[in-house]
Amino acid sequence: MFLKKLDPQLLEAIEEYGFETPTEVQKACISKIKSGVDLFVKAPDNSGKTHTIIISLIQQLKAEFEDVPRAIVVVSDREKAIQLKEQFLALSHNTSLRIFSEGDAGNLHTLRDKVYAGSDIVIATARKFNELYSFSGINLSNLKMVAIDDADLIIKEQIVSDINRLSDNLPKSQRIIFSTKITNKMDDYMENYMNSPMVLDFE
Repeated sequence: MFLKKLDPQLLEAIEEYGFETPTEVQKACISKIKSGVDLFVKAPDNSGKTHTIIISLIQQLKAEFEDVPRAIVVVSDREKAIQLKEQFLALSHNTSLRIFSEGDAGNLHTLRDKVYAGSDIVIATARKFNELYSFSGINLSNLKMVAIDDADLIIKEQIVSDINRLSDNLPKSQRIIFSTKITNKMDDYMENYMNSPMVLDFE
């Protein structure tokens, strides 16, 4: 069995997906995310980081609720947003969670309308979230969780302004960050935008 303490419907979907045992990252992180702490995880590629985010958000949110997003996932590019949504859908098919990514629409107006019509999890780049926010297309008043996947590709010099601008606009919420390394920019992010984060290093 993958992890006995997971929601039974989620556990069923995980096993249907082909996962039999959790990785070390998943065993260590899923319960900590469930506890509500801010978490920064440094771990190598192919260690289960992305699926840790997916499983944890599904476990925490469980079902659709009201109309505004309760979780956002910040990714490095549109292609990753599309890929991540597919993985979310595969593991959330036993739930009523509504999941959108910036790959769901060709333009900002269409994406805004989709998100505004009702969503639980939204996946996009920091720049696209900023555009949505500026366009009054995303209500973040009920936000509970913020996850950043591949932070080493996102929190870097050329686009750090995008993630900082987004973080300035986010309400208080749990932050979950996964990266293959820790840089000075990431230290700054933890200091400025995370609440006494727990740092786990799997290398």
